[in-house]
Amino acid sequence: MKKILLGCISFLFMAAAFASSAPQEGVDYAVIPQAINKVKTKPSKTVNVKEFFSFTCIHCKDVEPLIEAFVSSRKGVELEKIQAVWGDDLNMRSFAKLNATIQIMKLNRLYIPAFDAVFSRQNINDPEILKTFLKSNGLNNDQIGKFMNMYNSFDVSIIVAKYKTMTEDPKYNITGTPTFIVADKYIVSPALPARLVEVVNALVTKSTANK
Repeated sequence: MKKILLGCISFLFMAAAFASSAPQEGVDYAVIPQAINKVKTKPSKTVNVKEFFSFTCIHCKDVEPLIEAFVSSRKGVELEKIQAVWGDDLNMRSFAKLNATIQIMKLNRLYIPAFDAVFSRQNINDPEILKTFLKSNGLNNDQIGKFMNMYNSFDVSIIVAKYKTMTEDPKYNITGTPTFIVADKYIVSPALPARLVEVVNALVTKSTANK
């Protein structure tokens, strides 16, 4: 939690330094060391964008509608949303379970309501409150049952462990949220939400051109 707060504070102070212009290496983004790049066995038609976020980060909440609109309007983008997990923080693990379940069940429409719930102090890490949250967002009893079964499944626990490994991997160097990594090559610097999406979009175009 402490790292997330520090990351969000850094985000706020650094955001003012960015103006709308062509993204510049060393200012808007950094190139990740070559060692992180995945060895591809076959050409891909999509560009992977990893978003390390937290449901408790206000800047993640602010960027969420813009990044979802960007992904839905641009073909060839594979968005991988990763709830950051540092250490053994049980709240972060519960949020990671929520994120993994939303991803598996393709219920991205729940992200904005989930952020709203967290920032209105609803404890959606409590299973009963989570069920109420799901019902208030249009899921019927059968769907809620399937959601909770997945939420508590071994498959989701494996994904949560993966999130933790990725968050703490020194190759990614995730120190705050939101952090975007494009094509496992570029890490986007903190900025205001519109600027973040602008830079991500430009780097997706750059990555596509280099395929």
